[in-house]
Amino acid sequence: MNCPVQARCERVNPEAGNVKVFTLRTQGAHAGFLSNLRPGGHVAIHFPDVSGKLQQRLYSIIRKEAPDLFEIAVKRSGRNGVSDHLHHSFQEGSTLSLQYGAGEITVESVIDRQHIAMIAGGIGITVPIALIRELVGLSRNGRPIPDVVLLLCVPRIADIPFLHELLTLDLTTTWFTFHVFITREAVQTSDHFLPGRPSEESLHLLGQPQAVVICGSHAFAQGLEEQSAKRFPKADLLIESFTPPTAPRTAVLQQDDATSLVRLHIADSDRVLEMSPGRSLLELLESARVPIRSQCRSGVCGSCRLKVSAGECRFEPDFCLSDKDKRNGYALACCTFPLSGNITVRLNPTV
Repeated sequence: MNCPVQARCERVNPEAGNVKVFTLRTQGAHAGFLSNLRPGGHVAIHFPDVSGKLQQRLYSIIRKEAPDLFEIAVKRSGRNGVSDHLHHSFQEGSTLSLQYGAGEITVESVIDRQHIAMIAGGIGITVPIALIRELVGLSRNGRPIPDVVLLLCVPRIADIPFLHELLTLDLTTTWFTFHVFITREAVQTSDHFLPGRPSEESLHLLGQPQAVVICGSHAFAQGLEEQSAKRFPKADLLIESFTPPTAPRTAVLQQDDATSLVRLHIADSDRVLEMSPGRSLLELLESARVPIRSQCRSGVCGSCRLKVSAGECRFEPDFCLSDKDKRNGYALACCTFPLSGNITVRLNPTV
């Protein structure tokens, strides 16, 4: 799964909202690797951030034109991370390293439903656009496909990637409906554009879906997951989050307090790490070069699952662990923020 493959940039196309679409061609990848690159899933990329530090980050695959040719969309965020460096410097002829393809939200996960809903915030549109394009292809080949309603939330109309494609599909098909909530500019309510943010009441636009695909930042996904679970208790919820949880205010306030140091004990080893709070367990372990599995960094995949005992931690919501898991002491390193005291963690515990 972690065997690097090189990919060459074939095309770069600008999209709205500071988004660029990169078409990548793999070089020398075996069939098993290529089969894991699926629209709606994600690909792990090794690329430096603006400071030059090599990072691993996941990007949604929004189209697959051939077994070795696929597209990703990258949004410039202004936070000097990998996306900003890709957006600024990556161009036709450039190469990067691919680690693996993965992800459970693909067209196969929704095709057998009669009605599905999609809710996306900002660059979270990448998963819905990938699934919608796959459904368009199946429909053209005569396959029955589900009805789809998409709710998108963005600051401004000018920030909407793939807007023309989505509006055209809405106006020319009977199975796709598209609504956009605009949060930072005044708009008149219409069939497609609505002011404000999607609320639990506005979810009536989705009808009665058998599955709800939710994609966006951690806070966006968490809020819409709770609202959707309440309104559609029988629907399957398929969640993709694109940002890590935000450190709780308590941890941030304690970060410069010398009396709040965390002593982190690694079970089954003699290592004890002493550090200030304010970062997740995943960040703390990585900064100390302690090997730990991770993929999404946002509480979805479960790769950084561990056990925590003793000390004071804040556990931010995740989209993976069950209530039973949490009662048994399991946590996700990316969603766990040590606050103070002696904390013992068991890495990669046996389930």
